[in-house]
Amino acid sequence: MKRVIHKINDIHHYFTCIVDGKEEAYYLTKAQAKKFFDYLDTGYIVDFELYNKRKIINRRFAWQVAYFSAIERPSYRINKMLYDLSNIRHQMKSILNGFGYLLFLDLEMTMPPYYKGPFEAEIIQAGFILRSPEGDIVQQGSMYIKPTKYKKISPRTEKFLKLDASYYDLAIDYHIFYTQLRDIMIMYDPKIIVWGKNDVLALKASYGINGVEPIIDNHAFVNLLQIHKTYYNLSDDLGLFKAYEIYYHDIYHQTHDALDDAKVTLMVYEALLKEMKVA
Repeated sequence: MKRVIHKINDIHHYFTCIVDGKEEAYYLTKAQAKKFFDYLDTGYIVDFELYNKRKIINRRFAWQVAYFSAIERPSYRINKMLYDLSNIRHQMKSILNGFGYLLFLDLEMTMPPYYKGPFEAEIIQAGFILRSPEGDIVQQGSMYIKPTKYKKISPRTEKFLKLDASYYDLAIDYHIFYTQLRDIMIMYDPKIIVWGKNDVLALKASYGINGVEPIIDNHAFVNLLQIHKTYYNLSDDLGLFKAYEIYYHDIYHQTHDALDDAKVTLMVYEALLKEMKVA
């Protein structure tokens, strides 16, 4: 719905509009307010949707904003568009369709023991799928990796990832994993598709832990979770397997296996591209 802002409340993060002669209030969550409130002002034109949820703020009912489609600043000649979701989606579609090789990467890390103490997470499994610009799978693989700082993995990690004694027989040295990843980056120069920030942070931390030079800069990573939050204007994080369930109308039983998670990331990516073509 399209409305003109009547009043703004900076403290409680809500604005009001006149609807059928009455003043109605609409509030933003903290995350929404951080992103959008600087764009809002009295007299601005907002196009937004609501959740069927309201709460009392300053002794009045206020409806929760679901997302904004557009925010315009009125002008004498032509309104200035401050935020346009349709344009953002169009730009995202162009960017994603312009990628070359893609490396879908998932990493599993060590977890701290149950007792408190100093701890730094390390990569102990990597799963990857390299896809060509034409959509063909060039290579894929999965590997267990030996931790460097803490030679023994905590029982908590073993239980969560369902690791047994065979892990220690199969695990390779970190530098082998590092070399393989470096070779892929040199040969194919792919964009690396990950879900969330954890894998990126773990990979960066691994350079320092193992005393090696960084091989991937921030521009190579594509956070598919953040793309979903922006494209669908979501306030909260979306789980990878929940996204799969929404797209494919089926439940994927998570195994906490890196290659399995990389495959799901690929499937969610392809489902998003398909959705973009329809929109």
